[in-house]
Order: sequence, then C-alpha cells, then structure tokens
Amino acid sequence: MSKSIKIDSSLWRRVEQRAKEAGYSSAEELVEHAVEKELARLEDGEAHEEIERRLKGLGYLE
Repeated sequence: MSKSIKIDSSLWRRVEQRAKEAGYSSAEELVEHAVEKELARLEDGEAHEEIERRLKGLGYLE
C-alpha cells in the first residue's frame, strides 16, 4: 500500500537536488531510504534500552 505525505516545496526542491547529486533514481527513493535509516536507528536505540533494562533486572548493571 502506498501513502502520501505533504512536504514543504522548498524542502522538496532540496530533496530533489540531493537525490540527483547522490545518484538516486528519484527524490522519492531518497526520502524512502532516509526514513528507513532513521527508523532503523530509532529501533536500534529501543533494542539497546531493552537490553540494558534486562541486564539491570538481572543485576549485571546498576
């Protein structure tokens, strides 16, 4: 399923320019890649926090 989002026109122009410079096939591809990277970063942080919480619960960390 495909969804749409609204992006300010000046920001979109920047995205289009950077996508072209970086060799992406489209601005949409750059945006999708950027969102995927940010989600992975956030999810890794959540995983790290969960591991830390478990280690504290086991008494390995204070």
